[in-house]
Amino acid sequence: MTAVERALLSKIGDLPSTCVFRGQADSRWRLHSAATRRLINYFDNDESIIEKAVFSDMHWVYHRSVLLEPARNYGFGSANGHKIPDIQLLAKLHGFGAATGFLDFSLDPLAALWYACEEDDCDGRVFVLDLDSGIGFRQISVGEAVQSVEDVFRWPDKRRGNLYFEMSDQHKNAARASHNEGLSVQAWPLISADAVRSFVIAASDKSQIRQELEEMFDYREPALFADMQRFSAVNSPRLPMPHIEDPEFSLLLGNQCYLQGDYPGAITHYNKSIELAPDAEIAYFYYVRGNAKAADGDLGEALQDYDSGIRCEEGLPGDRERNAEGITNGDYLWRLYYNRGNVKAELKDLKGALKDYEEAIRICRQVGARESVFYVNKGNVNYLLNRYGDAIRDYDQASKVGDPFAQFKKGNMLVILGRFDEALECYDGAIRNGDNRSGVICNRNGLAAILNRIGGDGYVVRSPRFKDATQRLIIEVSLRADADNRFTEFFNFHGMKGNIGNAGAQHLPGGKGYRGIPGFVVVVKGEEW
Repeated sequence: MTAVERALLSKIGDLPSTCVFRGQADSRWRLHSAATRRLINYFDNDESIIEKAVFSDMHWVYHRSVLLEPARNYGFGSANGHKIPDIQLLAKLHGFGAATGFLDFSLDPLAALWYACEEDDCDGRVFVLDLDSGIGFRQISVGEAVQSVEDVFRWPDKRRGNLYFEMSDQHKNAARASHNEGLSVQAWPLISADAVRSFVIAASDKSQIRQELEEMFDYREPALFADMQRFSAVNSPRLPMPHIEDPEFSLLLGNQCYLQGDYPGAITHYNKSIELAPDAEIAYFYYVRGNAKAADGDLGEALQDYDSGIRCEEGLPGDRERNAEGITNGDYLWRLYYNRGNVKAELKDLKGALKDYEEAIRICRQVGARESVFYVNKGNVNYLLNRYGDAIRDYDQASKVGDPFAQFKKGNMLVILGRFDEALECYDGAIRNGDNRSGVICNRNGLAAILNRIGGDGYVVRSPRFKDATQRLIIEVSLRADADNRFTEFFNFHGMKGNIGNAGAQHLPGGKGYRGIPGFVVVVKGEEW
């Protein structure tokens, strides 16, 4: 048995005809496209970046801003006076060695074996990809394709599978033309491990395998690349990426810092986004920078960014196009108002916060977004403004639109107003609906004890007042008692959770919530009337 047969051919005899092959000289290398490897290098060889939510967006922005736009500026993007599609231009660049998001596979397993044997000091590997696997791959024609880079790399239809295409003669460099026909497979940004199997090629066998491939199968060392390599070589995976002057790429770098809790770093990248952004996008960049500043505790600066974002949004035309997520820039307007309301509430501009929440609710209804958090925070602000009836109505509305904790908040309001029987029903309802937090249970049991103590209607509830610097609300309940039976009992109630945090953005969590409402005390006094 020859070394070629022993290493590979004997192992693939039963594979279906829909399989294609790829050889890599080092068995330790993962099945990453050159674009993925280049982005990993950009992040100091931190492979964990590919697991981050922002990576797929970075991947497609790289194709647009590093490859396609510069290539078109150099005049590579047209043929016979006509602009060629993004996918066709990427195929040309890929054929000459640029770091794209495609991986080359061969229909000939021996071609893959040749590349797996290129270096003698380490084991190689041959990957086998079944194009008819359950993962699903679909073929496109480069010559006829009209997909933009966004269609190919940003919003692929995963139900229809990853793309692959056969390289035409004009798109192949001399190296690929020297071996058998092949195709390029989209790795977005990774090919699923479930679709691939592989075989290790021992380093000790490589020299013998190469000799057999040359003598028995006429395989030779690949030739030099052709003309277009000059541009493609600058964008090979071995070279660092150039500085990318792209607002969305700066945004993605900022998002990555934000997710890591590096808010100053995020702000630096968002500053660059704002510097580069076209007017149609700048409101969103103010929005995410405001979130980063709020998360970093710089509420005054965050307020200014939300102000700027609102001015930009309200100055844009009303017929804006929606992106692939179905969102217009204008759909961020309610988020800007809501987050600005949170900052105002924390800065104790309660009336300003209330006005912003109301505007956020109005806009939210127009775009069909969920609005329960607005009513919760609006109710909290109304409470702080001593508008207890308005707060109750807000919590009722929050319950209607799905907030699971609004019943507890309403119960607290009813206790403060002296409507104890109704408050007990709210606490019981909250517990029945699964709100079994310790504060809910303690307040419910404390209120039950108060009702047991005061009995029927023979009591008076005085208007709530604040107790000195602690800002804890005092609710006094007076019972008729004779001179020998006077008493004072204190019942401590848990306050409400603070305002729900800022609304987030794509891939980003919202900001932290703000301070909670302090607890309050019900004082029951037996005294002479």
